[in-house]
Amino acid sequence: MQRRGEPRYRPVRQNVPAAPYQDDDEESSDSPQSLSATAKLRRWAASRATQLCSRDTLYSTLPVLRWAPKYTRDDLLGDAIAGLTVGLTVIPQGIAYGILAGLPATYGLYSAFIGCFLYCIFGSTRAITIGPTAIMALMTHEYGYHGNPDMATLLAFFTGIIVLCCGILQLGFLIDFMSAPVVSGFTSAAAITIATSQLKGIFGIKVEGEGFINTFKELIEKIKDTNVNDLALGIVCCIILISMREMKRVQVARPGRHNSRTRNILQSCIRFTSIARNAIIVMTAAAMVAIMQSHGLMPFTMTKSVKAGIPAPKPPPFSTFDSVHNKTMSFSEMTSALGAGLGIIPLLAVIENVAIAKAFAQGQRIDATQEMIALGICNLVGSFFSSIPVTGSFSRTAVNNSSGVRTPFGGIFTGVLVILALQFLTPYFVFIPKATLSAVIICAVVYMIELEIIRPMWRSRRLDLIPFAATFFTCVFWGLEYGIGIGTAISLGMILFKAARPKVVIEEKKLPGSSQVYIYVYPDSGLTYPAAEHVRAVVTDAAVIHGNSVEPVVLDCNNVRYSDFTSAECMNLLVKEFRERGQQLVFVGMKRSIRGCWDGAGHADGRVSCITIADAEQLIAEHCNGPEVKVDGAAGGDVGAVDATA
Repeated sequence: MQRRGEPRYRPVRQNVPAAPYQDDDEESSDSPQSLSATAKLRRWAASRATQLCSRDTLYSTLPVLRWAPKYTRDDLLGDAIAGLTVGLTVIPQGIAYGILAGLPATYGLYSAFIGCFLYCIFGSTRAITIGPTAIMALMTHEYGYHGNPDMATLLAFFTGIIVLCCGILQLGFLIDFMSAPVVSGFTSAAAITIATSQLKGIFGIKVEGEGFINTFKELIEKIKDTNVNDLALGIVCCIILISMREMKRVQVARPGRHNSRTRNILQSCIRFTSIARNAIIVMTAAAMVAIMQSHGLMPFTMTKSVKAGIPAPKPPPFSTFDSVHNKTMSFSEMTSALGAGLGIIPLLAVIENVAIAKAFAQGQRIDATQEMIALGICNLVGSFFSSIPVTGSFSRTAVNNSSGVRTPFGGIFTGVLVILALQFLTPYFVFIPKATLSAVIICAVVYMIELEIIRPMWRSRRLDLIPFAATFFTCVFWGLEYGIGIGTAISLGMILFKAARPKVVIEEKKLPGSSQVYIYVYPDSGLTYPAAEHVRAVVTDAAVIHGNSVEPVVLDCNNVRYSDFTSAECMNLLVKEFRERGQQLVFVGMKRSIRGCWDGAGHADGRVSCITIADAEQLIAEHCNGPEVKVDGAAGGDVGAVDATA
């Protein structure tokens, strides 16, 4: 029986044959050696076609079909409360993120409602809310070409296409190459960069520079131009927002005990005040400014007036007017101007969304492919409504989850509330001080700084601090796009180094009941082409130094589950070297697929292989006590305890 609050969608995983480019595990009759490449491709294609036309695939692609038939009044009540609560959070954040992206404030709200509606249909996680985020807004500002709305909308269009195509092609596994230290370093650096960029709003200074260093340098140069009123308002707003955020820790009603109705109501009020703090502080500041302006006072830097109403659906622009260079940009010029943003923004959107989905999965498996499809559709359709690139928001998802959301239908209430704000509240945006919006952004991103991860990383594996530090400092002092690239390159380099230099255990052992010594060599990981020469050199050194070029050598291949032509060549040359020295070499635990790969490379004559260590020891004993054992490795089959040719 399904418990309350559980997500009504559970991905179903089917057993699918390995793809044509994958190796099966071996000893079955359907192994790669018993099927031709054409047969493998045909079998895989037939299985994929059957899976794509199944009911489970339909339910996985449209998760709404799973939970909608079971929807109840209790679900509706929980979703309504959570959705409206999130709406009160996203409206002030959307206004602030629109300005952070270098666009009119309404563009943040244009991005905040379409994703809510579409994720309800295609989303696989009940708590995620799709919309503008601080990182997406910052990246849009960086690649949006001088705050051009057409460029930002086209960026959302390409983000949607790229993410959707990756989801359809099931490329979600590529996200696994982004290690946690790299993601944490990037997130922390992005938070610091965003907070720094908003200091100009707090100080009331116009700053043209971008990036951490340039912004600070220009702030120091223009510090004498500080608007004291903006500074005071910004500091007060930051203090109030942080205090209201921490209010949720106050426990008036004691959990697990019978509390009076007054205590419960007071606890609910405290919790609601903490959750809706952004909306409360923005509305309070706007009301204060409206009153001051009615008395002829305008002490603060204000938000510019914006166009009211919902944007009319239209295709994203494929040409635009460049006001900086006073010319019209063609589609090719627009895509060229977007540059690296076409790759970085989709990547960051997927990383952020999947990370949030995992954080709020409550132990259930996340279908990363479906999340990519949902996110791609949200961005693609959103671009027809003047949206900037969007992804899952951690802060709003946390609010949604803590508010008791039951299904993705809660996003409908959030989207409707945003539409109402666009239709009726935009004329009042001019009363919102920029210092207040800067305070909202700073207090939202300051909790994204994950420096607390350094201590467990130090205790767990200190080498992981290298990609973390490289990502963090490169992002802060050079650029976010360079930092994430360098951090990922270092992480992959560490993985490749380990693959190229696997640990190889070398032991001297004695045959049972005998004084005869043999050298036991055991690679602790697979054998791929970067590691082939290394393993060959280690085995040769073990045979020459430890075995004096005389003692038998046993090479345990139980961990070798994948091989290629280069490693096959190296191992076959190794066999040839041992045969020329007259030194015995026995392979143990070779998979059928590995043996077939090595045989196919040629020169396999004379290779001796056994199934177990005991078989190898018996073969060595027979070799030492009798005539030379000769085995044709190409003849096929492992040598058993008595299956050797003398």
